[in-house]
Amino acid sequence: MDNKQNQNLIVKMICIFFSVLKKWQIIMIIVFISAVGLDVYKTLTFQPLYENSMKVVLNQGDNTYSQLEEALSYAKTLDYIFNGQVAKDYIMEKLDVDELNMNCSITSQDNTNIVVIKVLAPTKKESYYSLKYLVEWYQNHMDQYHFTYSLNILEKTPISENTINQNSHLKNLKQGFLISFILVVFLLSLYEYFKDTIKVADDIQRKLDSRLFAKIPKERKSKVFWKKNRSAILVTSLKTSFYYRESINKLRNRFEESAKKHHYQSLMITSSLENEGKSSIAANLALALAKNNHKVLLIDGDLRKPSVNKIFDVKDNRSLNSYLNGANTWQSQVIMLPKTKLCLLCAKQNLIESEMMLSSEKMRLLLEEAKKEFDYIIVDSSPAYDLNDPLIINENVDASLLVVKQDEATTRLINETISSLVDVKNNLIGCIYNARVIDLGKQHRVYGYHYGYSRYRKTEGRG
Repeated sequence: MDNKQNQNLIVKMICIFFSVLKKWQIIMIIVFISAVGLDVYKTLTFQPLYENSMKVVLNQGDNTYSQLEEALSYAKTLDYIFNGQVAKDYIMEKLDVDELNMNCSITSQDNTNIVVIKVLAPTKKESYYSLKYLVEWYQNHMDQYHFTYSLNILEKTPISENTINQNSHLKNLKQGFLISFILVVFLLSLYEYFKDTIKVADDIQRKLDSRLFAKIPKERKSKVFWKKNRSAILVTSLKTSFYYRESINKLRNRFEESAKKHHYQSLMITSSLENEGKSSIAANLALALAKNNHKVLLIDGDLRKPSVNKIFDVKDNRSLNSYLNGANTWQSQVIMLPKTKLCLLCAKQNLIESEMMLSSEKMRLLLEEAKKEFDYIIVDSSPAYDLNDPLIINENVDASLLVVKQDEATTRLINETISSLVDVKNNLIGCIYNARVIDLGKQHRVYGYHYGYSRYRKTEGRG
């Protein structure tokens, strides 16, 4: 149990890492703006500093050398005295100013009674005259304040013409970049950690109003570094890993058992949001069923963003749209894949009329009539959150499965999707966990697919 909890914790940390990494462009923009902002701020508030120094001897007459330790200790006392308000008031009076931004430091030279007095100030005048008047004040008030040592001046430095500090834009940018990068990454990591998503498969059992039906691992596409591999991952491909194929076979076996028990023939596969891998899973489940000697029809019920033809690389004008528009029979639009028992009913994009077409009597008749010719009908629908299309299809199928991609949609959003599907028809048989990071138990990765629906989501009633 402890080992599993540790693995889940590591998987969550990996999820957070990849979620933050996914936002690298936003991070770089924020970091760049912050670095420039810090440089502008430091430039506007830059205060130059001028330094003047004087070398003096702490003199106590004949006792100076015999009591050298006391002289060294007095140097610290002198540092306190020179930075006191009484000395500063004297300098302000001499300079005829109401405010003095001066700092004095005193250091012993080679552990002797020779000390170096340094004064830092924002102007050459303040620096030079503050040092001069400090020594003058000390010498004039030795008796009044009972100062132990007199100051014998050995060496004065000429008035300083150059600042001892510089406003480096490069240094400001580097500092701004480092600080803002650490801060932004930390805040984003904190946000991702507390973001209520499904990060591990166990979260489905704990957080969702549905059971875990199957787990699908990440499958990395093989690609050449100079071009993107656009081909889909299919269980029929020799490039697909054994672990991924076995996971699809487990999904098929569990669905077959459930279908046999409850007499399912038609199944809709959907997801809450885009980019959760539903079409890939629908295609591979259909292939796995066909490989198990079942006659299967895969229908692309996603008229907003059809993808079945792309997954199987089909270049054919036959489509579901042609049948729903009344031009042809559905049988004439079916495409049979060679060397398999899988048939496809692809679709063409129709953003405006998709809901009307799917809610037509023709769609209901298609699903009913297809049961007479096929063992199973798999329908790949559009995402179900805030879209009516999957809800319409769900009314006419025997069962439905919801794909939940790891660390994608929030728990609240997924549960709202589940409620919407169940309200239409209580035929949701479970959730498919589609991982997106490494599975520590098997040392493999998970696969997801990309789509775009955000432009077409509806907020009105689902009808």
